[in-house]
Amino acid sequence: MNFRTSVRRVAVFTLLIFAAITTVAAQSDSIYRLTAGTRITLKLDADINSQVSSVNDTFLATLARPLIVRDTVVLPAGTTIEGRVTAVRPASAGGKGGRLDLAFETLKLGRDIERKIEAELVNKLAARSSSTFSALVVLGGAAAGALIGAVSGSARGALIGAGVGAGAGSGAVLIKKGDAVGIRKGDEFDIVLKRDVTLPVLDY
Repeated sequence: MNFRTSVRRVAVFTLLIFAAITTVAAQSDSIYRLTAGTRITLKLDADINSQVSSVNDTFLATLARPLIVRDTVVLPAGTTIEGRVTAVRPASAGGKGGRLDLAFETLKLGRDIERKIEAELVNKLAARSSSTFSALVVLGGAAAGALIGAVSGSARGALIGAGVGAGAGSGAVLIKKGDAVGIRKGDEFDIVLKRDVTLPVLDY
């Protein structure tokens, strides 16, 4: 191998490295490359909550508003994202609240084009107040009746409850169940991307 050939190969190799670096830099700066940390506002197509959902249940959410990058709409409102329930625990007696963990996994872009994503809720799901009560502890009838009256929230209810309890041989303390967690249809919420996603360049 002569000196001229060696120089030529080094030059070609250098140009290839430069081209690769330039391409990566251009891609990372593209408006069609959503970086980790990007927030997207969604709303659900149907209710999900810790009382009825099961692990691996899937659900659909849509963008509540367009995602705009540098004055360009890269994801229009109505774009669909598919999610999955990854963990669930129904609310239980004794005040133990429910739990519902969600993962957002597929971005559906139309024309049978999809992108796998990794995203999670920005804010933890808050417990939703429940009026469900469970009979747990057997007590004297008068005590249970009085509690029923107290739950009703009125003096008349308290008198009725006491009468019901007195007429029964035994009763039960009504202990409030824990609160369910979930998201209602139409409620808006934010997710955040955990890794970069490259979008196709579509004519929206």
